Amino acid sequence: MKAMTLRFGCAALVAASTLTLAGMALPRARAVSGAGVAAAHAADTYTIDPIHSSVIFKVKHMGVSWIYGRFNDVSGEIVWSPEDLSKHSIKAKAKAASVDTNASARDKDLRGPDFFDTANFPTITFESTGVKESGTDKFEVSGKLTMHGVSKSITILLEKVGSGGKKIGVATEFTVKRSDFGMTYGVGGPVSDEVTIMLGFEATTGS
Repeated sequence: MKAMTLRFGCAALVAASTLTLAGMALPRARAVSGAGVAAAHAADTYTIDPIHSSVIFKVKHMGVSWIYGRFNDVSGEIVWSPEDLSKHSIKAKAKAASVDTNASARDKDLRGPDFFDTANFPTITFESTGVKESGTDKFEVSGKLTMHGVSKSITILLEKVGSGGKKIGVATEFTVKRSDFGMTYGVGGPVSDEVTIMLGFEATTGS
């Protein structure tokens, strides 16, 4: 899987993140005919619920500890078809300026030109390009991650956590390098180039 990342100045931290999502557990496709074809291939659109979703990251500081942060403003949608995996898709974004490491000076540094440069690159986005089954309730999701004006292809392992009523929950954890997205300030210094991203999304359909 590809990498991406971020980093901190001052007390140090760097965030990298971005979203990723798609897919849910599906029954095996089965042959249908007539009116059943339309029903079987119908796709539902789920809206990511920002109140019950999290985008969290951690980066190693001085090689001895983890510093954690999050993005507070996330949104997006998942399209899911119970019978047709090819119809699964995800579009998600986070406002880069919503980065929150519980240190205002560090967050200001992260929003500045050495890191996210939120004035010129206000959003981090992910858009899926393909989904494959990878075990029970697990999916390989390929897509394009765009951050700091740079787009990279990545693949993540997504787990369906649960579903019920009109809701579904998915989660993933993966590692990226901030330098892959042009955020090279301080690479080789006290804050790691590699950043681990943990995503947990709850999404709701209105249909």
